[in-house]
Amino acid sequence: MVFGTRSRVGALAATGVAAAVVLSGCAGVESAGGGGDTLKLGVITAVGSSLTNYPDVEAGARAAVDAVNKAGGVNGKQVEFFFCNTRGEVNQAVACARQADQEGVDAVVGRVDVYSTQTLPVLEKAKIPDIGNVSAGAEVDYTSPNTFPLHAGNFGAYGAIPYAHKADGGKKYVFASIDLPIGIRQGEYAEKVARNVGLETAPMIKIPAQGVTDYAPYAQQIKDSGADAATVALGPAGFQAFVKAADSVGLTARLSGTAFTFGQSEGAGIGALANRMYVTAPFPSTDDKAVPGIAKYHEELDAAGAEDTPATRRLAGLNAWLSAHAALQVAGTVQGGVTRDSMTAALQRTSGMDLYGLVTFSPTELAGQQGTFARFPKSDYHALTVDSPIMKDAGLAPIPDPLQTVRGGEG
Repeated sequence: MVFGTRSRVGALAATGVAAAVVLSGCAGVESAGGGGDTLKLGVITAVGSSLTNYPDVEAGARAAVDAVNKAGGVNGKQVEFFFCNTRGEVNQAVACARQADQEGVDAVVGRVDVYSTQTLPVLEKAKIPDIGNVSAGAEVDYTSPNTFPLHAGNFGAYGAIPYAHKADGGKKYVFASIDLPIGIRQGEYAEKVARNVGLETAPMIKIPAQGVTDYAPYAQQIKDSGADAATVALGPAGFQAFVKAADSVGLTARLSGTAFTFGQSEGAGIGALANRMYVTAPFPSTDDKAVPGIAKYHEELDAAGAEDTPATRRLAGLNAWLSAHAALQVAGTVQGGVTRDSMTAALQRTSGMDLYGLVTFSPTELAGQQGTFARFPKSDYHALTVDSPIMKDAGLAPIPDPLQTVRGGEG
């Protein structure tokens, strides 16, 4: 089944969104919700954290909801919006998931949450479908039938990086990661992909999660490894500091990361030093307004009154915008009231949904995939470079399903 951009969306004049309330750091709209009388989308992510900071996620999802409401809503029903800031803290992330349940959210969209292992089970128990999660690679993200990603998230981006380095002429690869289980897991799979595409690999470099004020010793370890290609998996602030440290020790290896972690605002923070990097993402750069879907994204952000700054117009925000539109198109196919159960059933029937030419959403295919990463779609990734503060295409061919060489099993 193929759904168009306006599938059953837009029937009556917009009346706006109900007044907001703030509870436990979460902003929502007053409603019983969850019973078919309302339609409510929720967004859960971290804002203002040194580990993860995604103001663009709320902005992108809200812009999609505003655009649909202005066009008449979904089957004549206005869409309500719920937002909760995890602040990058595990207890608050779990509280946000519980709050989404209490607020009657029918679906969560565009979630960027490093604590998915703790929070997705809460959503799963509440039967809230999780649409467009940007996975860091937690096992629950690619095994839970409750999650409906548009792509393989940050985990897929780490898998794509070795392909970019190989195409760039790289010979020896090293992964430097924050010393946390999720970072180590990302590195282990990036190393497997690197070996599978023909790169020599050096031992992983582990960086303490706390207390590091000088990254120069870790940049020196990359230099001493002899690697000419190096991925750095740190939070936004740490990554910027690392690039500066790399310059101070004379590291000439091509550095890389994911565009969900190192975006335009991070590039602007380190200026010309960012130009030596590759980042990967499942979408083109949000700076490339020649792409119709990217232009539409900015158009709806403008109409919603979102700030025109790099921090609010990044790729995680684009993903949230697409995820919200996907959820609203799916809701438009539901006969009768929209509930969590009816949304999930409609998602399970959805195939071939074209989301502004940027990605095809086919959750029906996820149930049939086998092996490791079964819930991760086999989508293309793009290699991008930074011409600070602009992000642009690196001129390399798109990378099809960057996890393809490791999908068969754990080895």
